[in-house]
Amino acid sequence: MVKGTTQTVILISVFSTFFTIYLGVLAFARQEETLEAKLQRFTAIRVPVQMSTSKRGIKQLLVVLGRFAPHRWSAGLDRELIRGDIPLKGGEFLVLQGLLSILFLLIGFILSQKILLGVTLAILGGGLPRLWLSSAKKKKRNRFNNQLADALLILANSMRSGFSLLQAMEMVSQEMPNPISEEFQITLREMQYGTATETALDHLSERVGSDVLDLLVTAMIIQRQVGGNLAEILINIHATIQDRLRIQQEIKTLTAQGRMSGYIIAALPFGIAAAISMINPNYLGVLFTHQIGWAMLAGGLTSQFIGFLIIRKIISIEV
Repeated sequence: MVKGTTQTVILISVFSTFFTIYLGVLAFARQEETLEAKLQRFTAIRVPVQMSTSKRGIKQLLVVLGRFAPHRWSAGLDRELIRGDIPLKGGEFLVLQGLLSILFLLIGFILSQKILLGVTLAILGGGLPRLWLSSAKKKKRNRFNNQLADALLILANSMRSGFSLLQAMEMVSQEMPNPISEEFQITLREMQYGTATETALDHLSERVGSDVLDLLVTAMIIQRQVGGNLAEILINIHATIQDRLRIQQEIKTLTAQGRMSGYIIAALPFGIAAAISMINPNYLGVLFTHQIGWAMLAGGLTSQFIGFLIIRKIISIEV
């Protein structure tokens, strides 16, 4: 009885500590960055950024711990975090993954006294920030692509009216909603700080990570180098993007059943386990009291996670 109580106290303490840290990180990351802060992250320009004491403390914790992350691991994450609009650096993100892995490892080991389940939960816990990053990148990219067609019309019509490219881009930044408005503001601010137009456009393409935007940026850079009617080019790209969005919507409709099947299959074991536990609480007890049961749980969770990723990959069709 005393042993069980001690384990419960330890588990609650560990969970409370790590969960508080994680909530603090999420609260900081969800706060909207100022334009100056984004400019500082995306370019070589350094602009002082103001933040509250609490946010500064959380940020400083991740910064200090992030210094111990290998640079070759964190460098590749920097661009992905920018594309997800997550105000963390690669090393800080790796620290977040490590904290969650340790938390889930301790929870699994304290509950089962078996390292196998702890390792399995640690892998799953470390994957949560990756899922968050993937979802953030996809959400921002889709919103940007959906707004890009209207932005192209504004650019083309503005240039037909005699505006320059920079004036047309400024109109997009004023008339369009986020994220495209914010991204164009960053690009314009870069140019104001003396960055070459071609370089600023390349930065825009790198921040968003959209192949549709890559097409636009490439056309604009080529036009600046060799000349041509940029307004007509933008109109043609607009028609291409409209067709692309229509095809993507059709594919999304056709694969809706597959996506729903994936969600149902992933949730089905947990739903059945919950129903059985309510009907006969002792029926599944062997899974939590026997070593083979813990091994089965670890294998089942791992298989569920892998299967869910495979289904998502199957129904993901690139256009």
